[in-house]
Amino acid sequence: MRKSTGRRMLCTNKQESQEVLMAGRLRTIDARTLADAVLEPPGYAVKDLLVQGLHILAGAPKTGKSWLALWLCQQVAGGEKVWGHPTQQGTVCLEDGYRRLQDRLLDITEAPSENLYLATHAGTLADGLAGQIETFVREHGRVSLIVIDTLQKVRETCTDNTYARDYADLARLKELADRCRTTVLLVHHLRKQYDSDPLNRVSGTAGMSGAADGTFILQREDRSSNYGTLFCTGRDIESKELKLQFDPMSHIWECREDEETARSADEEVIGIVIDWLHDEKRFEGTASELLEILHDALPCELRPNILSRWLNKHKGMLKANGVSYTLRRTRDSRTIRLSCDGNDANDDISWSGAASKIPSPSSQPSQAAALPGVSRQRPGTERCPPLP
Repeated sequence: MRKSTGRRMLCTNKQESQEVLMAGRLRTIDARTLADAVLEPPGYAVKDLLVQGLHILAGAPKTGKSWLALWLCQQVAGGEKVWGHPTQQGTVCLEDGYRRLQDRLLDITEAPSENLYLATHAGTLADGLAGQIETFVREHGRVSLIVIDTLQKVRETCTDNTYARDYADLARLKELADRCRTTVLLVHHLRKQYDSDPLNRVSGTAGMSGAADGTFILQREDRSSNYGTLFCTGRDIESKELKLQFDPMSHIWECREDEETARSADEEVIGIVIDWLHDEKRFEGTASELLEILHDALPCELRPNILSRWLNKHKGMLKANGVSYTLRRTRDSRTIRLSCDGNDANDDISWSGAASKIPSPSSQPSQAAALPGVSRQRPGTERCPPLP
């Protein structure tokens, strides 16, 4: 299958990719075509947290990382939110021991999901694990999440602890996750040596985090404390620190922040655009002009290229709320066209509550009136991307 971008056809078929490689040519695309291409967003187990690919969840012994992993499995299998983040409900597989899993499962829920499968024995990376997982995926259809607790159980015993070995082992699991179009989460340990950056404490060499798509570090405030922080970083998510509290009665890590803070800054901005268009119905102009109109309603300072990127990224969200979006390029500029379909059914949708604060274009001051180089700072800007 090929996707048209107007100027070039993007090759997305695996067989076509192999043909290009066998022909001895690099598979390339020019930057303008890539910028204009409409690409499918990555799938996820937990939106904006666990996307498709390979991830590491690491913590010190007895930190509660296995409790967290099991709860994540139960939430995804049941299609329930994780700290305010939507999940992609699907089959989940967790590798661990039966007795401990049964006790813990009954501690965290009264209704275990039939979509959650538990495996007590699995091969190693060198002895059939990849084939076992691929067979499981074929037999169960859409598999949203696979958790291996712990990574060391599936690695062969070896005295070679080099960067090359760490990277090669995780690269095999990364390729498996991509091939199966699923999310693989590896429960792992931390090094004993202290480091001011928790992400540098993952046991092993830098090849571990280098091969993974995302890394999550669970760290308690101290050994006896029920308060902790989950440090999150990855290629397809915004780096963040989630403040958590472990409930010793339910054995669940609960988020100490309001669920509303889990909503990403880009979705908040797009929600403001949707609210405004439900009133104004139509806009045609540049990203700079749209920013000037929406200026006082936005939660943060944005560059025009960031707004353009977010509009393109969230075409689906715009369409679902009755807003059509097109981008027309000329030699000197890009013209954004936004229009609301006038569907009254969408008028009840309010994303930000800020539409009433948005003045009409005629009441906006011109850009020339702004002081050059001055960035307006408003409350809540900590979730917004830094100005380049």
